[in-house]
Amino acid sequence: MGSSKESKRRSLFCCHYARLGDVAEAARCAGYPPETAAADGAALLRYGCYRRMVEQYRAVLHDDPAACVRAGLERLAFGRTNDVMQLVLSEEQPSGAALDKLDLFAVSSIKRDRNGGMEVHFFDRLKALASLYEYSSDADGKAAAHALLAALSGKTGEENHDSGD
Repeated sequence: MGSSKESKRRSLFCCHYARLGDVAEAARCAGYPPETAAADGAALLRYGCYRRMVEQYRAVLHDDPAACVRAGLERLAFGRTNDVMQLVLSEEQPSGAALDKLDLFAVSSIKRDRNGGMEVHFFDRLKALASLYEYSSDADGKAAAHALLAALSGKTGEENHDSGD
């Protein structure tokens, strides 16, 4: 049973790596320990079967540029900011290795003032949500238009889908 669990974790790593493009972050998302995530992910990528799996996931995930944009917007709108808060609340400046482990995707800029204070600016979640709503409305509108055209032309939805339209 352990190997099945590990196999799922490796597959999950490949999916996250295809989506994120960051070895350490993908490994952490897949459940590898933060301390060894980068090394664990890099070790997996040494095997051709996992590199092929990443390419297969990329083909599916990145085939549609709109899906990539949507994934980024979802990450901005719903992503966690725990790592940013850890950075802000830490007493001392983290090392480069510690910074590499942090998920700072939602951060648009970080500034230190002369007194050692830190100013963090996040991307606007409400704008990301509004963009997601517009995207889904456009997709719903396009689907409705295709359905109407299919109905007017006498095609069923299944025939229309199979033709690649």
